[in-house]
Amino acid sequence: MINLKKNCLFIWAVIIMISCSKRSEKIGIVFTFDDNTVNEWYAHRALFDKYNIHSTFFISKPHLLDSISIHKLKALESDGHEIACHGYEHKNAIKYPISEYYIEQQVMPGLQKLQEIGFNATSFAYPFGASTPALDSILLHHFKTIRKATYNIQNTTIDQYTDIYANANKFRIVDAMGIDINYDISPENFETGVQRVVKNKEILILHAHTIDTSNEEYTIHPEYLEKLFLICKKYNIKSMTMSEMYDYYQK
Repeated sequence: MINLKKNCLFIWAVIIMISCSKRSEKIGIVFTFDDNTVNEWYAHRALFDKYNIHSTFFISKPHLLDSISIHKLKALESDGHEIACHGYEHKNAIKYPISEYYIEQQVMPGLQKLQEIGFNATSFAYPFGASTPALDSILLHHFKTIRKATYNIQNTTIDQYTDIYANANKFRIVDAMGIDINYDISPENFETGVQRVVKNKEILILHAHTIDTSNEEYTIHPEYLEKLFLICKKYNIKSMTMSEMYDYYQK
């Protein structure tokens, strides 16, 4: 009788563990960083590692990277981060009258240069965040995921922006909410987004640029970033890269 009770308790424990595991796998968050401020990203490796955060770094102007920057990007990649493509010269895609011109002049040269310096980029983020359906359609043949960008246009809580959340039906082309200092997303507002993730079993996509303490536009303060990481930890939200998100949903 005692052994039977022990066996029952063990079975229930296994069921609970499996249930919790499945719950954590269904939700997530993607932190992305744009452009090429490699020194600043690299300087905060310990912060990412402290909270087991894996991010995607979208690189623009890869032809301007020196050997030291390339070495630092490879170190970030070895930490579990993703190195991805953000175009060759950081040009606005919608200002090109013909989609093929943008692909030929900005996307492919950027992708090829990253390959030359040792990075197999499978994700792309549009500079300035804008695109066209025609461009999206073409780029899906070259990348696993495509990321656009937005900000708090409605001046509301970020749980109201459906396009910044990925799910099994929408994960190859996603939007991302800006969280740099000039976007003024408070930790409390960020938490509303995390709560939606838990409620709807989604993945939240975010974008920022330089990590430093200058408080200038298009920077994100490390203390603020740590507050966001702590909120993720509070809700047991797993971070993932763009390509990891793709692989998860493809399964």
